[in-house]
Amino acid sequence: MSTDVVGADGVTVWDSPNAEAFRGAMGLFPTGIAVITVGQGPGTEAMTASSVTSISLEPTLVLVSVNAAGRLVAAIDSAGGFAVNVLAQDQTELSQRFAARDRPSGLVAQELLGSVAGRSGHLVVPDALVSLECTTEYRYPGGDHVLYLGLVRGMRVADPVRPPLVFHRGAYTRLPS
Repeated sequence: MSTDVVGADGVTVWDSPNAEAFRGAMGLFPTGIAVITVGQGPGTEAMTASSVTSISLEPTLVLVSVNAAGRLVAAIDSAGGFAVNVLAQDQTELSQRFAARDRPSGLVAQELLGSVAGRSGHLVVPDALVSLECTTEYRYPGGDHVLYLGLVRGMRVADPVRPPLVFHRGAYTRLPS
């Protein structure tokens, strides 16, 4: 059972935070938004993610977290890699579409994402701020998620760079100019 206590300083402390409390707390940490893509054509799979982290410069490694019960896990495992497409502020609709449980796959997903295959064979979003094409280096269980550590094999950066899409406290927000 999760118990919370509000101290004299106004800080709430949980002995064992439940999922709802933990989600609320982590929502205070603003994140960028990306669409993870695997494959192309009829085999296209894609998912919106906010758990993307650069891990290492030498070698160039990135970490993504994927729902273990979702269909993207099987796609990444089968393909041996993925692409990370960091979205810009004007791509909220794309983020929302691929965050939905009924998100498209196959040719419909490919069309919505822009139909551009990277050198790795995974779709890259042509107007994303950054696209990273990765091969899976390691796969780790992470509770109800699977963590993939990807070796960055290719990178595309938008020109000009636009403001990033940011998520904070359960909603999209803008960085101050």
